[in-house]
Amino acid sequence: MKVLTFLTGISLRGGGPSRSVPLLVRGLAEIGVDVTLMTYRMEDMNTHAIDGTSAKLKILESTTSYQEIESFILDEGFEIIQLQSVWDLRYHKVAKIARNHNIPYIITPRGMLEPWSLMQKRWKKRIALFLYQMQDLNKAACIYTTAEMEAMHVRDLGVKAPVSIINNGIETDEYSCRTSVSGVKKQVLFLSRIHPKKGIELLLEAWKNLHPNFPDWQLLIAGNGDDEYVESLKGILENYGLKECAKIIPPVFGEEKHSLYCSTAVFCLPSFSENFGMVIAEALSCGVPVITTNNTPWLFLNGEGPSRNAGTVERMGWCIDLNLGSLTNALREAMALPIEVLYEMGQKGSAMIKERYHYRSVALKTALLYEWILGGKRPEFMYD
Repeated sequence: MKVLTFLTGISLRGGGPSRSVPLLVRGLAEIGVDVTLMTYRMEDMNTHAIDGTSAKLKILESTTSYQEIESFILDEGFEIIQLQSVWDLRYHKVAKIARNHNIPYIITPRGMLEPWSLMQKRWKKRIALFLYQMQDLNKAACIYTTAEMEAMHVRDLGVKAPVSIINNGIETDEYSCRTSVSGVKKQVLFLSRIHPKKGIELLLEAWKNLHPNFPDWQLLIAGNGDDEYVESLKGILENYGLKECAKIIPPVFGEEKHSLYCSTAVFCLPSFSENFGMVIAEALSCGVPVITTNNTPWLFLNGEGPSRNAGTVERMGWCIDLNLGSLTNALREAMALPIEVLYEMGQKGSAMIKERYHYRSVALKTALLYEWILGGKRPEFMYD
């Protein structure tokens, strides 16, 4: 099969899709799919994941016309097109090209249809749904979601197209699990895009309440975001008197990022909305227990069966309701545990990630989805 994947931008400093999409393309190439990644040129493009593979890269310029894109698609003879987000008119125009030439296309919402996201610029999105977005969704061969929660939200929106559930994948070798408790600091790490939907202000308020009882713990917030918003968070740190026990640092990459995960006792992402949460998978892969919210698809972090108390390694973290009390309690519970117990929890999480979330297993499922769309057997991971 010949597949085109389209993402408008892939930046080293971008969010999860800038990491998950190139990895998916890499996995598809490694299992023999003829796949092309099409994206617009950026200064800091994160396309290194496909280096050395058979995957092709088509870089568009800001001046590239849609007639040129249409000609490229037809000349290459793509059998399936996968659009890696929604709302942006560039995705709509490629979907229209696909429909005009009877090429089946898949839409991967990447969290853009989650309730929290739909409330942002609400009226603009309602207009877009009416004018083009709902049509694009309903005429898709499939909506590719990354968790059951996201699939449910797609159905709640009224989308009638088939829906699949295929989680994102990560390169577990890049995020190898730590092998010793030595070097693990009493540190809570937030590492993600610095954005209001990530719940950072709530995290700072919880930290203000907890720090007097845990003076030897540090909070580290790593990431990039709007300069004005980052400065407002620094102002909150100063107002709360937390400058000595909490700090905001620029984003980290590569080995520096891996080392930061591995030296951290607890990872925290108190997000209002995540369709997957790549950083959660990365932290778990490195052996770090995670605190996150029920607005993410990581409900099983709390463990299964009767032994779900914090003192056992049955749980891999805490998945909580998003409110100040629940976040404060989860942080308190985690920080009261011996580092050795947190380490063992992280080991369980890492084993789970290696088993379920390696990028190549995700590529295999995606290829099965493509085969079904082209007339093959219906895969078991479709959402009913």
